[in-house]
Amino acid sequence: MKKFKIKDLDVEYEVIHRNIKYPRLEVKTGYLYLILPKEYHNHQELLKKHENWIYKKVSLIKNSQKEALNRSLNRERTDEKLKSLILLYVDRISRELNVTVNQIRFRRMKSRWGSCSCQGNINFNLYLKYLPSNLIEYIVFHELAHLVEMGHNKIFWNIISNRFNDYKEIENELLIYYMILAKEH
Repeated sequence: MKKFKIKDLDVEYEVIHRNIKYPRLEVKTGYLYLILPKEYHNHQELLKKHENWIYKKVSLIKNSQKEALNRSLNRERTDEKLKSLILLYVDRISRELNVTVNQIRFRRMKSRWGSCSCQGNINFNLYLKYLPSNLIEYIVFHELAHLVEMGHNKIFWNIISNRFNDYKEIENELLIYYMILAKEH
């Protein structure tokens, strides 16, 4: 792991060369990964070019990790209770959004709370059982909103903000819970 400093932050990063066309940056749990084409060797230039983006992302994660110390997981809810709660939300929200869900699956996922396919198949992460009910409801709404608009574009976020005008704070709260779970699992 290498380090560099941006303003008040020490950022740890790793350079990974792969058989890809374009460089990309990934921030995971506070670490920066530079995924670079095999022939790409000036990673310092890439760091400088994306300094503001890196600072924003790493700061958000570090703040979320601090906030995670003030949260606790709901350890009472079973997988079966989670499934019942989600099915209740799906029933209500699908009528509200006038969408049809094809299939619902539950599984453990490492990096997502849920996913939605254009065929109307929705997956929910079983780790949702540890979250407060209001966050679970938001995730169900988020996934069902994808049946109206698949992308995370302006139309999609307008649908979300019609019901959850504080969705940015909710998304931050989900990141905080993700940090707790990433530490434990």
